[in-house]
Amino acid sequence: MTPKVAVVYLSYGVRPFLDEVLSCWEQVDYPRDRWELIIVDNPIGDGSADLIREKVLPKSESFLPKVTLIVNETNTGFAEGNNTGIRLALEHGVDYVYLENNDAKFHSDVLREAVKMAESDDRIGSVQSLMLLWKKPEVINSTGGMVHFLGFGFVRDNGKCLGDVSIRDGEEIAYASGAAVLYRASVLRKVGLLDPFLFLYHEDLELGWRIRLAGYRNVLSVSSIVYHQYEFRRSIQKFFWMERNRILVHASHLRLSTLVLLFPLWLGVECALLVFAIKGGWWKEKKKVYGSFLQRSIWRYVVEKRYASHVLRQGVSDRKMLSLFTAKIEHQDMRNVFVEQIGNPLMTGIWRIFFFLIRW
Repeated sequence: MTPKVAVVYLSYGVRPFLDEVLSCWEQVDYPRDRWELIIVDNPIGDGSADLIREKVLPKSESFLPKVTLIVNETNTGFAEGNNTGIRLALEHGVDYVYLENNDAKFHSDVLREAVKMAESDDRIGSVQSLMLLWKKPEVINSTGGMVHFLGFGFVRDNGKCLGDVSIRDGEEIAYASGAAVLYRASVLRKVGLLDPFLFLYHEDLELGWRIRLAGYRNVLSVSSIVYHQYEFRRSIQKFFWMERNRILVHASHLRLSTLVLLFPLWLGVECALLVFAIKGGWWKEKKKVYGSFLQRSIWRYVVEKRYASHVLRQGVSDRKMLSLFTAKIEHQDMRNVFVEQIGNPLMTGIWRIFFFLIRW
């Protein structure tokens, strides 16, 4: 029987996107009785929920599969917003859960190809769809998530032309972007959902860690395509979440011996980041990050996460986990000559030495 899929669509200011997103839902090439649409609205006061009631709900179980709308009273963030939909999907007994960003639209084959990839190997925990730019479909947004060995997470191949990259269908990636990913329901039941403590940024990265620790793989499906209205938002506030959460994820999942080994590198990079923070005007956010680690709740969180990570780990070594990580910091929307010409080559050489030393 065709696997059952729930698409969880996190609505957050969807007015500019909904018409095209809705049109693409109507064209999805997957049996209508084997997928459902769960829309979770994180309100921002623009009437998105009313628009969904007007345009989407009347098409439920006619032009669309069954549609469920959940309207949150407050903005619960990316993690808990999606979790609300995921929990309902799991209650409905689905085989897979697909997360779709509010500013992403489907190619008609997206579900069929993602499920086909997942069904090819029961050790696949997540399938990342190939993400292309909404208005420039010849340009890549993401071929999978990359993780720097000091915790920075970013999308691979962003801004490159599709014909200029070498990607393989089914290749393993460090983690799948929460903007367009199919998760195996049984794996979510085992490893848990997105971590609401992280609230914004690195939630999908951290879930990808847990999937790999449990012995499953995150892979890319080249034939499952999503078009993303991607825009890197240079909000100063985002730096707090990005910096805090990258440290939390590493502190939660790496073995103590690895953390001790990496500490001198981490300290050196932190000094460089302080300089960038001062020059970039976000040093107050960096200061807040350090202040947060003086809170008892942070350390209680890390202790609990480390225990859960230890229980979850299925004989997976840190060396294997780090084998898919990178020493380069790449983000085509924030290019820096110093990072590209000096920092990345230097870090690559240093990382080769450190990775050689990690045998556990």
